[in-house]
Amino acid sequence: MTRTFTAELNQFIQDELQTGGYANEDAVLTAALEVFREVRQRHAELRERVRESLAQSHAGETSLLDMNQLRQSLTTRLDQRKG
Repeated sequence: MTRTFTAELNQFIQDELQTGGYANEDAVLTAALEVFREVRQRHAELRERVRESLAQSHAGETSLLDMNQLRQSLTTRLDQRKG
């Protein structure tokens, strides 16, 4: 498969190769496409959650937001990512 990229993308690929983290261009592109797929999947999941929330709101199924609980939940998630 022949690929043509902009000068900026070519430079990015070369920079990534120079880090030593990738064996060749195919490895850089594979990693990039895997991240792209993950981002698209997360985006689709987020859109679905928003749709569900809107439907619940329209049906009057809302609840008050507990900022302390939200803060604790986010802090816990960040700690888990760090550790």
